[in-house]
Amino acid sequence: MSFLYHPAFQSLVLPFVLAVAISLLLRLAGLRWVALGAALGLVLAVAVWPGFDWPASSRVQTLPWVALAGTLLAGLAIALKAPGTTAMDRPIGLVATVLLTLAALALAAWAAFGGSLLLAQLGLMLGTVTGVASLWAWRGTSVSPASLLPLLLTGIGLALCLAWLPSGGADSTGENASDSPYYTPRWK
Repeated sequence: MSFLYHPAFQSLVLPFVLAVAISLLLRLAGLRWVALGAALGLVLAVAVWPGFDWPASSRVQTLPWVALAGTLLAGLAIALKAPGTTAMDRPIGLVATVLLTLAALALAAWAAFGGSLLLAQLGLMLGTVTGVASLWAWRGTSVSPASLLPLLLTGIGLALCLAWLPSGGADSTGENASDSPYYTPRWK
């Protein structure tokens, strides 16, 4: 198995590196854009794994599309200087991003204990990039509600996927339903 296909790399390292690198690049465009780097890092991380499938045949396959649509809407709002794109105060922005990070990590734990490794990995991806947004908020860089919108929408979508996850036990096909119905690892 290649290091690039390891779940820890896909869930923690790749989103972190992408979110930090994109945020640093967006600093050149201005401080308003820096917080959007976390959402762009999430979109690129889910583009690598699990990828964008169209048409989405399951609820989980819609999560990358939710992240992409939310990021495009947030980028458009920031470009047009729409309401909600002004920076929050530093303490408020820090509290908002830390709470969002804790919620994403709680979703990852819920998915891991609930039996879906794919949803757990997506929750860790979300937790990692919201952690990057928390670092930027801690440094005093502007965090706006619009820049957190894609992360919040992805978290809500993840929570809905977890809520609709079938319960454990034997299903009608006789297979073990405790295995994740969404997780298909790529062994290389």
